Amino acid sequence: MSDEAVQSLGGEPTPVLPHLAGEFLLWLWWISEKSGGRLDGGVRVGPFDAWVDSRLSFRAPGEGKAAAVLTGENPAAALEARAALLGGKVVQDVRIGIRHEEKEFFATIKAPGLDLGGVKLPQVVKGTGEEALYDRMALYEELHGILVALFEAFAVERSGAAWTERVVPAIETWILQRETAEE
Repeated sequence: MSDEAVQSLGGEPTPVLPHLAGEFLLWLWWISEKSGGRLDGGVRVGPFDAWVDSRLSFRAPGEGKAAAVLTGENPAAALEARAALLGGKVVQDVRIGIRHEEKEFFATIKAPGLDLGGVKLPQVVKGTGEEALYDRMALYEELHGILVALFEAFAVERSGAAWTERVVPAIETWILQRETAEE
């Protein structure tokens, strides 16, 4: 399936808004730093910690391949990350860490489809066989619920008037302030 279209329930191609995945990933990075990593997933999820972990990649707008890949400890704080944003690059994928109720999850979220890769679940699976399978399924569901809560929060903010009036200027200021602080 191409990046330009997905199949809707009726079978007709529906255009994808490719900028939304990059905006979500940038927003996730920004909101995790702005909040000190402490976020609230509402009634279904409750509070959790989220952070950019060990990978960030960027691409030029309209390109499919990553143009810059930063890995290692805390790539979000690297000068190259801010330089990529200031240079007009779009976030392509982010490796995030999530701590929820004493459990740590890791996953790479990849644009444009917000696909998950490299999922690492907490090692709290008990038992063997079928019981272990159900425990792992419950952990995947927990991670999925957290990611859904994050995307829902983004969608509400992105579709509101505050996006252009407050959020975009705040993200731009965050990028510039971080760049200036690192010089």
